Amino acid sequence: MERYQDIHEIIKDFLWLGNFKAAINLEDLKNKGIKKILSLWEISGFEYDSEEFIHKTIAINDNYDQNIIQYFGECLNFIKGKDKVFVHCMAGASRSASIVIAYIMWSQKKTFSEAYNFVKSIRSIFPNSGFQHQLKNFEELLVENDYKIDNINFKDLKWEVDSEPKYIYL
Repeated sequence: MERYQDIHEIIKDFLWLGNFKAAINLEDLKNKGIKKILSLWEISGFEYDSEEFIHKTIAINDNYDQNIIQYFGECLNFIKGKDKVFVHCMAGASRSASIVIAYIMWSQKKTFSEAYNFVKSIRSIFPNSGFQHQLKNFEELLVENDYKIDNINFKDLKWEVDSEPKYIYL
């Protein structure tokens, strides 16, 4: 399998992960039967035809000090369901990969390490160090809450660091 394509099927017939180039290839998205698109980037004003796709944008930069965990509940609730979903950022390696990892951790009750390695076996990914630590924190929250995300107030979760944390090597 080519790990450097623009788009990869992570969960068969349900969840795809990719980059901006895949996000603008509307024909391919339609051919895959994708109905929902989750964009994680700082670009505003980019929209899809609402008759073709349900689109959600989370405005977030790919920096270690960005608080991505606050969006986990919103993103996971958007992904879940029966519609086919495409999650992307600019490169499809950090922001969107972090959300896909979080979804797999929650929906399949996997550890951060298991979910990370699963996604990495399909697509070349590299969540930034801050996102990695937040995913590790999310793993603890999932266990504490018996994998029920409705019990977690994501908007109140904070991520504040003075310097870049070390990468978690898996």
